[in-house]
Amino acid sequence: MSAAADSDVAIRVRGLVSQFGTQTVHRGLDLDVYRGEIIGIVGPSGEGKSVLLRQIVALEQPSAGEIHVLGVQVAPRLPSGDLQGLDKRWGVMFQDGALFSTLSVKENVLLPIREHTEITEKLAGELADIKLTMAGLSDEAHHKRPAEISGGMRKRAALARALALEPELLFLDEPTAGLDPVSASRFDRLVRELTDALGLTVFMVTHDLDTLHEVCDRVAVLLSGRVAAIGTIDEVRALTQPWIIEYFSGPRGRAAANSRGK
Repeated sequence: MSAAADSDVAIRVRGLVSQFGTQTVHRGLDLDVYRGEIIGIVGPSGEGKSVLLRQIVALEQPSAGEIHVLGVQVAPRLPSGDLQGLDKRWGVMFQDGALFSTLSVKENVLLPIREHTEITEKLAGELADIKLTMAGLSDEAHHKRPAEISGGMRKRAALARALALEPELLFLDEPTAGLDPVSASRFDRLVRELTDALGLTVFMVTHDLDTLHEVCDRVAVLLSGRVAAIGTIDEVRALTQPWIIEYFSGPRGRAAANSRGK
């Protein structure tokens, strides 16, 4: 691939192998994620979608293969272990939100700001308020603990924390899981709006067919340890692989497509 094309790639995965004891999850997986896109990662349970996310953000190391993020090699980890500040250039929203229950919503967002910047406490507080407002939370919610707000609000708080350091890359692991359809739709629109406004690249693991139709520019399907299909949702839905047919053209898949005039 040419140097010009390389500059358009935010995440590059080559020959990824992931083994856990006698179980092999990824078997030579290759994937490119382009700058500025929202890509949805789908596949049956056990295909290592969340494992792939954790490996890309250097929380786990694969058994073999290479991962480069924004031009920096994260796997195999270089001897120095230096991520060259990548942890400030990406934000991660984990599947359950992973908010600290003993801290207020605002204090949760303040954590990465305090850890990675040297700005004053006053400015840090103002920045945390801005991020929470961007995520659609009222001023009243900023000072509540996670248990005192709804599931949808906790998702928004977790999103605000992921955006605290103004990242280039946003990783979302099942962001609408557990939300009612209305809250999930609102969250989808928020992700799309923030991506367009902030110029983000979004890597999203999801099972939500509505989310795939609503916000994703491309979809990658993980099957048998590899990327079995990748493209726009219409391109992927047109394929004849049995799992893809069952997933995208079953009752829920048809309902999601029909609701958007596909």
